[in-house]
Amino acid sequence: MLSILIPIYNCDVTKLVDELHKQCGTAKILFEILCFDDGSSNKYRQANASLASYIGVNYTEMSKNLGRAKIRNWLAKSASYDNLLFLDCDSKLTNKTFIKRYLKVMDKAPVISGGRIYSKRKPTAQSKILHWKYGKFRESKSEAYRNKHPYLFFHTNNFLIKKQLILDIKFDESIYGYGYEDLLFAQLLKEKGLTIRHIENPVQHLGLEKTEIFLSKTRKSLDNLLLLNYKGQVLPTRLVQLADRIIALGFHEDFMKLFERFESYILKNLHGPKPSMRYMDAFKLNYYLKQRHKLIYDRKL
Repeated sequence: MLSILIPIYNCDVTKLVDELHKQCGTAKILFEILCFDDGSSNKYRQANASLASYIGVNYTEMSKNLGRAKIRNWLAKSASYDNLLFLDCDSKLTNKTFIKRYLKVMDKAPVISGGRIYSKRKPTAQSKILHWKYGKFRESKSEAYRNKHPYLFFHTNNFLIKKQLILDIKFDESIYGYGYEDLLFAQLLKEKGLTIRHIENPVQHLGLEKTEIFLSKTRKSLDNLLLLNYKGQVLPTRLVQLADRIIALGFHEDFMKLFERFESYILKNLHGPKPSMRYMDAFKLNYYLKQRHKLIYDRKL
């Protein structure tokens, strides 16, 4: 028995649901697919409205936007079965045995993560190359690599979990905006001694953002990270560890001045056809350090 949970925001999920429905039927299991729309525009609500007539599918439109954490908790509460498979709405199944692969390992660990991949082909739109490249080289990792760092590389876009477990732990609803709710959830699992097992069962991420939007979301996610750290919920990301080392050495102010000197060049590169991941790392580090400085000295973000 399986509940597949898909939070929707401005995305047409009919193809994804069709393929999931087909695979569950082939596997001959009891299943349900819960699709909760979290405040999408009318264009996408109309595109997904036909899901309400599907057998085994519950399509529900929220009256207001709940946010990434709250909508997932709401989906978990609404599920009928004990095994919950969470999928992001901008996902594409990459193999015909996606459901069967999860069924084979369903009881092997409290949480099982399938991973994510990006298209092998670079997008034709230059404005989406940065997101594609960052996803491909920073987020998309092999099963073996993810199992070496099981909590650091946990993502909420594609994972299996027991219903009672997520009802007990829950996603932190104080994180309303974009970013780091998955890593915080992973840390809570780690603190309770719960294992995350990574398998090779990825979905392809389809929702590439234009560079300006991607950078804006990156800034918002770093604001979340900084606030969590200063609330005592320290997330040991590589960025935080690097920032702490630079601060301990007293080099952080020099770094920010150096970045400011080359900022226009770096941003031009990130918007260009061959964005550098080192420049992207520098962009994130500089923003984190600047926001940290404001939080300490201005008491605001």
